[in-house]
Amino acid sequence: MKILILHPGGLGDIILSLPAVALVRKRHPSASITMAGNIDHLAPVGRPYIDRVVALATLPLHRLHSAGDLPEEDVQFWKSYDRIISWTGWGNSTFVHQLKRLHPHACIASWHPGAGEQRHVAQIFIDSLGPEFQGASGLQPVILKVDRVADADAARWLIGQGWRSTERLIALHPGAGSEVKRWPLSRFVDLALRLNATAGNAKLLIIEGPAEAGISAAVLQALPYGAAIAVPSVSLRLLAGLIARCEIFVGNDSGIAHLAAALNIPSVVLFGPTLPQH
Repeated sequence: MKILILHPGGLGDIILSLPAVALVRKRHPSASITMAGNIDHLAPVGRPYIDRVVALATLPLHRLHSAGDLPEEDVQFWKSYDRIISWTGWGNSTFVHQLKRLHPHACIASWHPGAGEQRHVAQIFIDSLGPEFQGASGLQPVILKVDRVADADAARWLIGQGWRSTERLIALHPGAGSEVKRWPLSRFVDLALRLNATAGNAKLLIIEGPAEAGISAAVLQALPYGAAIAVPSVSLRLLAGLIARCEIFVGNDSGIAHLAAALNIPSVVLFGPTLPQH
């Protein structure tokens, strides 16, 4: 059995969907599950959740948004899967019609919390799977593991930045996708100074995402030389390897915080304007 999951979300959204994916895996243990999304966001995710990742942009999705007959090659592509779960396209009636013509039982659903929504986002993903999973409550912790290659790559990267294998690692992520989700940078600077003074033989990793250029430099300049390592916008596969080597993670509500928690790293995450239920 071949299952295709279409997921347009960011790293945190993908991790929040994994309890739903785990239920699909439990129901169809021998199935081959492919997830299509942002390749970098999918890089830290693997078995037992999914078997294969592909870039969402490489799929013939655009023609599902147009009326009329689809090219035969598109028809064959979509029909090559036994089941399709699409977390994109729900609001487009043409998309829904076209995909349902090919897969009458395709699951096409929204996972964004609506006004007044009280369910956890992970539960929304589960409930979106349809009648087959009606009443399922599978909010089990997501556990991601770093493979040996990614771990070795992380070690090489750290050594190249002056890290010694005898030094402990503590990760700080002062950024977030939205400004309103960010704890004041000055507070992270204060925290970094306190950790540097009290954490003993520890090196701080100051992480920044692609939309946060320069945020790590603002923390580093307040610290003694060599006390911390700036982690610029590296691939998420490498970042997962780096975080997996840390004793603790401190950060804002972000996909990177979800990644740290999924890697089973003790984490302190500061949430701003987000409903606790979600």
